[in-house]
Formats: sequence, structure tokens, C-alpha cells
Amino acid sequence: MKIFINAGHGGLDPGAVSNYMTKEKDITRTVAASLAAMLIEKGYNIEFFQQKENVNEVVEIEKGSSSDLFISLHCNSAANALAIGVEVLYYPTSGTGRTLAGILSKSISETLELKNRGAKPRKDLRVLNGTKAPAVLVELAFLSNLNEEQMLINKPYSFATAIMKGIEEWQK
Repeated sequence: MKIFINAGHGGLDPGAVSNYMTKEKDITRTVAASLAAMLIEKGYNIEFFQQKENVNEVVEIEKGSSSDLFISLHCNSAANALAIGVEVLYYPTSGTGRTLAGILSKSISETLELKNRGAKPRKDLRVLNGTKAPAVLVELAFLSNLNEEQMLINKPYSFATAIMKGIEEWQK
């Protein structure tokens, strides 16, 4: 199985930026690199990409990759600094996406003791509606919440481990 891992945002686009200047693109790159290494160790074929200019280049590269699964990693953010939890987005008509999103949100929630905001359909996101492979977008935790920001900074390996566990459960 070939898995395309996208570390969300990149290049001039930092994604969400916390009050302490932590950039989403840096967090997602760290988690994605850990996840890629784990998956390679387990024998998966991996393609890893972080955008340099815009999200369209991510989609175009994925389309040419012959991947079986697409996972895009992101950090959530909200005006309310008390917002918490993990959620995983999928394209509404993707049964594979829906199933994997539910498994991943549960795995991350349980592993990191985060609120499970669940699997949510989204049809407006380019990485969900433009990819060839079934796709999920993982909102790891809230960068706008100080406690979750610290988890994102200090526990990237734990996030990657939770995603790996979820992928393995989905494969059963």
C-alpha cells in the first residue's frame, strides 16, 4: 500500500500561528516526518510532500503518485482559546475516508487524551475533493489553545504513533 502524507501548509504559508509564534507548517512537518519514518519501518510505501507555493501543487503531485491513501496533517485554530480536541475531515461521498476519519479521530483522542470532536464531512477542501486517492485531513489539536499547543510541540511522536495505530486498525 502506498500512502501519500501531506504536511499541511508550507513555503510562505505558515498556516495557523499561535500567540507564541508557533507555526502550523512546522508542527505538521515534524509529525509527518515521524509518521513517514514509522510507516516505512512497517513496510509501507510512502510519498511525503509539503507545499512550497499552494495547495494545488499538493493535489497535482498526489494525482501523479498512484497512492492508495492520502493523509493531510493540520493544526486547528479558533478565536476561542478554550477550543480543544482532534477532528478528522473527509469528503462526504468517500466511504473509505469516513471510516478512516472515525478510526483516526478515536485513536488520536485516546492516545493523547484529547477531546474527540469526531469525523466530519467537508466538500469544500481541495485536499479532500481534488485528490485521486481516498483522503482525510487530520486536525491534530488546537494551536490556539496553550495546553494543546504544548502537546503539539512536545509530543509529535505521540501524534504520529496514534495515526500509525489508526492506519493499522483500519487495515484489519
